[in-house]
Amino acid sequence: MVVFVGESGDTDYEGLLGGIHKSVILKGVCSGPTNQLHANRTYPLSDVLPIDSPNIVQAAEECSSADLRTSLLKLGFIKG
Repeated sequence: MVVFVGESGDTDYEGLLGGIHKSVILKGVCSGPTNQLHANRTYPLSDVLPIDSPNIVQAAEECSSADLRTSLLKLGFIKG
């Protein structure tokens, strides 16, 4: 299973990134100034986000369908 998540959002972000599923972080999604859900976070996200995990990749801001395909290739979810 692949989970697509924004940089932050209206869900338990940290809970979505752990586990055995694959995650694609969509940069720039849910990161606007109106989103204040995680504004009170007093710790760096790197404390809960395993940056070096092979199960997590980050797509570029304003990514295209080709960028999403590349992310899925990196995760080994699809074959090239």
